[in-house]
Amino acid sequence: MDLGFSEEQMMLRDMTRKICDEMMPLTVLREYEGTEPGYSTAFWLQLGALGLTGIAIEEKYDGMGLGAIESSIVAEEFGRALAVSPYLVSSVLAAGLIENAGTEHQKGAWLGQIARGTTACSVAVSEPGNGADKEGVTASITRVEGNLVLSGVKHLVPFAASADILLVLARLEGGSGEVVAIVLERALLDSGLADGTVTMAYQRNHAGDPLYRIRFECLQLPPGQLLGDGRCVWSSWEQAMARHMLSVASYAIGAAQRVQGISVEYAKYRRAFGRAIGGFQSIAHYLAEMEVAIEGARTLVYEAAWCSDESRPYRHLAAMAKLQACDVFCRVAAVAIQVHGGLGYTIEADPQLFYRRAKQMELTHWGPDSLERQIAEHLFAERVCA
Repeated sequence: MDLGFSEEQMMLRDMTRKICDEMMPLTVLREYEGTEPGYSTAFWLQLGALGLTGIAIEEKYDGMGLGAIESSIVAEEFGRALAVSPYLVSSVLAAGLIENAGTEHQKGAWLGQIARGTTACSVAVSEPGNGADKEGVTASITRVEGNLVLSGVKHLVPFAASADILLVLARLEGGSGEVVAIVLERALLDSGLADGTVTMAYQRNHAGDPLYRIRFECLQLPPGQLLGDGRCVWSSWEQAMARHMLSVASYAIGAAQRVQGISVEYAKYRRAFGRAIGGFQSIAHYLAEMEVAIEGARTLVYEAAWCSDESRPYRHLAAMAKLQACDVFCRVAAVAIQVHGGLGYTIEADPQLFYRRAKQMELTHWGPDSLERQIAEHLFAERVCA
């Protein structure tokens, strides 16, 4: 396994870093935090123009057709800038679900738009009080006189107010009871918002990200809105989530490395008792330990990405990578606040931007309990097979 980057991969990294440095400094993050649509549309359009929104989508659908390593490189650079955009949910998660579960007609209709960045897609899965497993999906789809009727509540839905397409996971009633996906295009969603069958409200969260709670009350839909002609999508969802977890883990590593750099620089020029505070062992040891932790988590992330590209089993590694990377991000961000002293926790300082997002990422996209269960199930299955 060679985890070194090729020349093309380094060029991709440098290009992504350049666009983030130019268009997504932390001042822009502060400007968009807690607002609608919650991200810079100019930045998003530039990602589309550069082809980054289609990096993991097949070339026949106008994507770049690159692998998990390239996707991880891009996500790591986005994390370094704390760049907020629909990239993770649209270009990775939603595109992966459509690619795995959609019909050829649906793939042709939507993947090209996602790849070009002209369409932003979101996914509604989580429900209040329910777990992240299959049994946690209780929103329902029923067939009434040839149409579909959607009812239920979803929460923590990213970019729902601005998404062009919303994929909603729900349980098909009156039949197999399997989990299916409904495709809500913007016109259908707006129609439901207008007649009251859909209500949407912003949800306050640690990161100030554009997350929404959506209630569907007997929203009537034409039968053609089922992804993959109504087949069970849970297996496809888990596949898409594995790739998504890799990108989330990469984002966390990039963010951890950035806030670590901020801490190191601060420790160089902040003086106490006549010397730079980085010269005190209590500070230096903290920073050294965090550097080791970041590199360990990064190695795990790219090992999982390499296994994905080599068509080897990697879903358990993706779970490990997400669990470890988010834990490291939380610890590094906490150390950054401690190194900065009382200043680090204030709104005016930058470390709190990272700390709040670290906690948000740790608890979403499958939290620690769910990830630990997945890893344990894999390890027990390996022992049984042995």
